[in-house]
Amino acid sequence: MSVVAIVMVADPALAARPLAGRPLLAHTLEQAAAARSVGRTVVVTGDETLARLAQALGALTAPLPAGGTATDVAAVLRVAFARLEQDTGFVASVALLLTPDFPLRSATIIDGLIDHLTCVGADTLLTVHPLTDPLWLRDEGGLAQPADPLPTRQCYIDNGAATAVRIAAFEREQAVPAGRVVLFEVAALAALRLRADHDWRVADALVQRLRTLDIRARLRSIRLLALDFDGVMTDNRVLVLEDGREGVLCNRSDGLGLDRLRAAGLPVVVISKERNPVVAARCRKLSLPCEQGIEDKLAVLQRIVAEHGLTLDQVAFFGNDINDLPCLNVAGLAVAPADAHADVIRQVDYVTAAAGGVGAVREICDLWLAAQGEG
Repeated sequence: MSVVAIVMVADPALAARPLAGRPLLAHTLEQAAAARSVGRTVVVTGDETLARLAQALGALTAPLPAGGTATDVAAVLRVAFARLEQDTGFVASVALLLTPDFPLRSATIIDGLIDHLTCVGADTLLTVHPLTDPLWLRDEGGLAQPADPLPTRQCYIDNGAATAVRIAAFEREQAVPAGRVVLFEVAALAALRLRADHDWRVADALVQRLRTLDIRARLRSIRLLALDFDGVMTDNRVLVLEDGREGVLCNRSDGLGLDRLRAAGLPVVVISKERNPVVAARCRKLSLPCEQGIEDKLAVLQRIVAEHGLTLDQVAFFGNDINDLPCLNVAGLAVAPADAHADVIRQVDYVTAAAGGVGAVREICDLWLAAQGEG
């Protein structure tokens, strides 16, 4: 079964708002990309910035349907299908409808609901969670009264986390839902929909925690840490003295973290474009191998990896700016500090809570040690 994920952006400001260091839309695109069942993703939006973000993350983009709204599901499907056929020729049999405001929805949930739709042979699937609490109504005087009669069978709430529809059924009825409809239960937490600020704070904390657990799991296989210098080991500022000498600000806790990595046996190397002697001086103090004045960081990274008898998927690269992207895009784990360039933040696997030069390196050091059971 070929599946196209169609992401409908009805509120561009919400979709662009950062959650755990990344735009909310990026979380949905990551969910779709990680799902084994999804072959293509199309983002339907009228916002150029969000369209560029979607394209950078590997999605196709389509304009809003005539009338400029992303709430007309049938119209959104039509423009998405047209874009898909125009650019790729990918023939989908199922459309998966997503919106950006469910950051705790997962690739596992997406794959599970597609599998369920396939197994039961239905036309449309809605994600739901059970209604378990009593129902109350207000009477004419404003007083609370229990709903009467109470439901005698289990009821479910359509939580909107995802909808899947067979394209043939949609084309036949020009509506969603279409044909035979089945329900797919997901936990209410996984269907948390971001609307109010207090929801945002809760979701931010949960996403940060889940992302940290995921990164710790991935760090278990990392056998080399490569660092940019400026903006990672420093706060990206430079102090210029009147005689032309330059200085930078570094963080002692970063140094302690790197000392602990060395003691634990993890090789660490610095690869920097900066030619100033301050780079070598700092690395010399920390006993770190340093390659500086490097224009082609990827070539140097590949050489170092080969010298250690490793592969790129065993390397974590920590960078903050666009010249780091070639390395970040091939490393087994791509990491950026909280204040990295926006294009970098969109594409890395993990964004530290700390900014560059003020604890970001220590954060990834501590995570690696914890992943090895040494934290």
